[in-house]
Amino acid sequence: MKYFYALFLFVLPLALFANTLKEGSAIEFPSIKDQFEKKVLLTAQTKQVIVAFTQAQGSSIKSFLEKNPNYLAENNAIYIMDATAVPSMVMSLFMMPKFKKYSYSIGLLEDKKDVAYFPKKEEHMTIIQLDNFTVSSVTFKETF
Repeated sequence: MKYFYALFLFVLPLALFANTLKEGSAIEFPSIKDQFEKKVLLTAQTKQVIVAFTQAQGSSIKSFLEKNPNYLAENNAIYIMDATAVPSMVMSLFMMPKFKKYSYSIGLLEDKKDVAYFPKKEEHMTIIQLDNFTVSSVTFKETF
């Protein structure tokens, strides 16, 4: 019986992280909407998914996209952000009106399970390169 418990304690952590996206795997993009309530669609032409987890990362991406307004379209990229830590009242009263002024779409991850699916490195945003729905690389950047 003690071997069963030892095996269980060894396998449990592996099972908890089994649904995290990895290089070489097919992406299972969550059903999310952007600031305009439009569904964010991943297509076979999508080559890059940019994931911001903090406000500082979002500000870095915003500055970059203001200087390079065609980046997302030219690179077949999607920008998504973790919105799970933002209280819904703050999101609806302050952040959404601000986001609606942006000329680009921001996919909003509002479910912690969806956020956990994307690889994360402390203090870094995640850049996922895709080739026909398959992850070709995952990199982490401090600034964009």
